Amino acid sequence: MANRQDEPARTPEGSVSQAPRAIDGEPRSGYGEVPGGEFPSAVYRSVFLAFVALLPISWAAFARDEDGVLSLGFATVLTIVLFALPVLVFWTARRHCPGRPKGLDAFLTSRVEIATGSLTGGEAWLQVLIIPLVLVIAALLIGAVRVLGA
Repeated sequence: MANRQDEPARTPEGSVSQAPRAIDGEPRSGYGEVPGGEFPSAVYRSVFLAFVALLPISWAAFARDEDGVLSLGFATVLTIVLFALPVLVFWTARRHCPGRPKGLDAFLTSRVEIATGSLTGGEAWLQVLIIPLVLVIAALLIGAVRVLGA
């Protein structure tokens, strides 16, 4: 009888996996997949645009003195860096992986599994986008109070 580590790894379809094995003999999880490929690019673009919209709103509302400018300068640099790194990883992985993310239409009509059950693609998109949108709305409201109240 063959030992489990001696058997080749199999994909869900039953074919032999070409994925490299980890030290314990099991195939690496997610090998050959583009990171972030579970959502179409439109989902990531919408989150990116919401955070990009937050920057000029914040500058217009809160850059009233030197402390505000310094804080917003740091926030802007951190935002650029923290968005650039995942984008660079995605672009690099996409060049080396044959798989492509689902199209937007296919995503919106599919079911997405989450920790508490499953959602439609649109519900998952809303769940991802809700915090950036609430931050933009809050910045607009707080900025309006600050500018109109000054």
